[in-house]
Amino acid sequence: MKSAHRRHDISDRVWQLLEPRLPGREGAWGGKARDNRLFINAVFWILRTGAPWRDLPPDYGDWKNTHRRFCRWRDKGIWESLLEQRVTEPDYEWLMIDASHIKVHPHAAGAKGGNQDMAITKGGLNSKIHLAVDAHGMPLRVVITAGTTADCTQASTLIDGLDAGHLLADRGYDTDAIVDKAAAQQMNVVIPPKKNRIQPRGYDKALYRLRHLVENAFLHLKRWRGIATRYAKNTDSFLAAVQIRCMALWAAIL
Repeated sequence: MKSAHRRHDISDRVWQLLEPRLPGREGAWGGKARDNRLFINAVFWILRTGAPWRDLPPDYGDWKNTHRRFCRWRDKGIWESLLEQRVTEPDYEWLMIDASHIKVHPHAAGAKGGNQDMAITKGGLNSKIHLAVDAHGMPLRVVITAGTTADCTQASTLIDGLDAGHLLADRGYDTDAIVDKAAAQQMNVVIPPKKNRIQPRGYDKALYRLRHLVENAFLHLKRWRGIATRYAKNTDSFLAAVQIRCMALWAAIL
């Protein structure tokens, strides 16, 4: 009988999706890893629960080695690559972008060289996740910044090179630079004009109602406690955590 803390281990179906793309698999260059599935389950458990690495249940393996391996895959861009490989047949009829604040746990402060992408707001330290999703609300790109960073400053990075029919965003993204870039990429802009615009633009109000899909995506991301609250001192580690969560969504691990 499976222990209670193992009830969310990945299924055989999901493992069949992930295993062929992991380092250390049969036939890949380098040594063969015997515990890839156990390692993935361990990382998912940490991010799902938000627990410290030291509290990793022993049957998932040694916490130090698991953490080192997580960092090694992070530094080699493996987590990002796995997400890119899982993004299959995205629907670019609409591209939606938005951002969401993430409360920073006190233990995440104090990185060497100073806090990374954290800012003090009236609620304490905050970071921010900037997200682009497709027409089904599935995550495509992620950017991490300090909580006080304006949403519109990351729009160019989120949409660059994407070939979508419409760009949906709230009026915080109503800048000439964003409108011009979207137009240059052949996207129809569905962004309400700011109230102080001298010449307000028209926009498709019926289509704009679908923007809730990007907000729904944040709700799905934050179902994992390690995403809803930032525990990682390093921005790269937190970015990797969000990429892993996005990969899990594409693999239908809710």
